[in-house]
Amino acid sequence: MRVVALAGGTGSAKILRGLSRLPIDLTVLANVGDNIWIYGAYVCPDVDIATYSLAGISGPRGWGITGDTFEALHGMSRLGVETWFKLGDRDLAVCLARTEMLSKGASLTEATRRIAESLGVGLPVLPISNEHLETRIITPGRELHLQEFWVRERGRPRVIGVRYEGARRAKPTLEVRAALSTADRIVVCPANPVTSIGPMLDLAGFRRLLRETRARIVALSPMEGGAPFSGPAGKLLRATGSSPDSYGVAKLYSDFMDCIVISETDAALAEKIRALGAECVTASTRIKGRSDELRLARVMIEV
Repeated sequence: MRVVALAGGTGSAKILRGLSRLPIDLTVLANVGDNIWIYGAYVCPDVDIATYSLAGISGPRGWGITGDTFEALHGMSRLGVETWFKLGDRDLAVCLARTEMLSKGASLTEATRRIAESLGVGLPVLPISNEHLETRIITPGRELHLQEFWVRERGRPRVIGVRYEGARRAKPTLEVRAALSTADRIVVCPANPVTSIGPMLDLAGFRRLLRETRARIVALSPMEGGAPFSGPAGKLLRATGSSPDSYGVAKLYSDFMDCIVISETDAALAEKIRALGAECVTASTRIKGRSDELRLARVMIEV
């Protein structure tokens, strides 16, 4: 079975690890809307989270590299540089290597492939686009890059809107198009629907590609009750006019999704979701360890 996973963030990484243990042909399509230029390097957080997780080196909080040190940032801080975005030394080395590759003409897809191969990842991790785009968070009086909102400001500002700068110009890569055209199943990982999946869906033509694929598309909701398992998804869903629950997620995906898996504690939403035209399956969706990662990966392949 050829499986394509739409991924972004630490929740996605857990399902990717589970999927990678199954006897399937897996390709990962990673969000690039949270990419940022900082410290002179091009940083791709969601691309790297997926890569590090599949390489077995991700940090204990799901991002960065386990056991990393922060001597470079400590030195920059002593020199007066603001270092609110925490990149470990090995993580920074990856980002600097990527920047060097891009400066010499490599595409983001090619740079990602070379980095993944160097880390022993044996399956394709594809950035959704080679063009730069940014998720911008609109707050009263100012607009912030997603990383500024979530990392520097710790998600505290009131949000009145979200936009994807550059999404109309950016386009899915040829590799992404090929993966979608040959997929048997597409898994939408339990990522933030506004900041991880949303930038992909806003790319020119991407929703059409999902609607036209012959693959079965199954999503795993990142919500339980009226809140996400982690992150600011609830706050951002409300700010963009969606209900902060699995129904809100299903409605955002309803034009291309065949089935959504939601928490068994949200079973009361199932009929409302089915009225959107999609199948709805309930399961225990809380991930507490590697056995849950594998169990839910199997659910996503079997439903």
